[in-house]
Amino acid sequence: MNHVTADRLMLVNVVDPWFYLQEPTFIDAGQTYWIDHATNELCVDRGGDRVTRHGRARHAAWMWR
Repeated sequence: MNHVTADRLMLVNVVDPWFYLQEPTFIDAGQTYWIDHATNELCVDRGGDRVTRHGRARHAAWMWR
């Protein structure tokens, strides 16, 4: 996935139709995010040389029901 810049504040729990996060995360307007396929994590550039990493859920929530 290419780097994407958020145009507004978002609460994200799914990126693309296949990448479900373990926990939802906020991405603020102007922050950039991408999927690191090597570590299977969503990365968010928070600015100030700070990048947060968010783990992928093992299964989608709807699969647990």
